[in-house]
Amino acid sequence: MWQLMGMFSGLAVLTVVAGYNLTCLGDTIAEETGFGHNIVGFVLLAAITSLPELSTSITGATLGQSELVFGNMVGSNIFNTLIIGLILIVIGWKIQTEGHVRNVLSGAMGIAMAALAGMVIVLKAGYSGMVLIAAYLVMMAVHYRFERKEMIGGEAMAPAFYFRKLALVYLKFFLFSVIIVVAGYLMTGICDRIAITPFQAGNRTMVLGRTFVGQMFLAVATSLPELIVSFSAVKLGKIDMAYANVFGSNIFNMAILGISALVYKGNMFADVGIHIYFSFFIFMLMVSIALISLKYRVQSRIRWDGLAILVLFLLNALYLLNR
Repeated sequence: MWQLMGMFSGLAVLTVVAGYNLTCLGDTIAEETGFGHNIVGFVLLAAITSLPELSTSITGATLGQSELVFGNMVGSNIFNTLIIGLILIVIGWKIQTEGHVRNVLSGAMGIAMAALAGMVIVLKAGYSGMVLIAAYLVMMAVHYRFERKEMIGGEAMAPAFYFRKLALVYLKFFLFSVIIVVAGYLMTGICDRIAITPFQAGNRTMVLGRTFVGQMFLAVATSLPELIVSFSAVKLGKIDMAYANVFGSNIFNMAILGISALVYKGNMFADVGIHIYFSFFIFMLMVSIALISLKYRVQSRIRWDGLAILVLFLLNALYLLNR
């Protein structure tokens, strides 16, 4: 078990380094192409930091591990939202401005995607994956139109990719993406072994199980890029960027469920256990609290909204550990 944990930790560090570099490259693309930080942050940056989730979930789907896939995606969303809670707890009392309405829109879209995912699990239809992918594309189109209306000044220039000018940037972007995909593939296999490997806890012999490992190990490791990006943005005074990264990643993660279903042999939405609903409800509650915190400025140094998000995260972990 300890050897597996060591291998997992090493790959997690590699994922963090690659994710950080991808974030810097995404910022360069936003500056040079004219698409703007908000569009690039919500669409490209969210997709970049979700590459580990995409890699690990597709790998889990090809292995036929539906519990690992759902645990990874829902667990990643829960951990992503926990990032907001940690930000509120650590420096929330310093935030004196309301979050931009664009973040309320993206947060609400994340709740809608989670609710839609819950519905298709109930229906257990074979086309469920396509429904989630289509919903994601519609939401991206709506958000893009909203952002373009919001742009002013220099950011309003006509966007272009400038392939020749940014050739080196795109090449580095591709290489770091490959690193994340490979690391994610290897982490999935290790997590599958951790999930079924018994270990001693006092006088008890325990097996963690794929749902717990998916949400507590795999999801946390693949969400480390979001953690780094968000706290870096807050450190620079860009609280909106932190929210956009988290909420954008949450929406993309639900689309990954749809993508994973396309490579899963069988009906992935029919093979998942009913306990996953609890995690979906926890996630929606956490995002709801985060949205409230965006519009309600708390002056106290003790951020009860952040603590409430943390408590919900721990409650979900306790529930899964006892399944």
